Amino acid sequence: MSYICPLCNGLVVPEQACPHCLQGLSECGKLNDYTGPYSPYATSITSSTSDEEGSSCIHLMYCHHCQTGTLQPVAMWDMSGNL
Repeated sequence: MSYICPLCNGLVVPEQACPHCLQGLSECGKLNDYTGPYSPYATSITSSTSDEEGSSCIHLMYCHHCQTGTLQPVAMWDMSGNL
């Protein structure tokens, strides 16, 4: 099966509100882009999540108003047979 992240591929626009101040969050990319596959700071969530599993892609969201970051799991879309 082939899974893609709709946020990574620009198929959806993130419109989440900050859990602290309710202002709009900016999407800053995949968490894996910051940690990398061999990072000592990688969590068990990122190391167990991959495109082949089809579960979720973890993205870093940032609030410019209160200067806080949060992790947002994005459900992967199954693209097998839709190409």
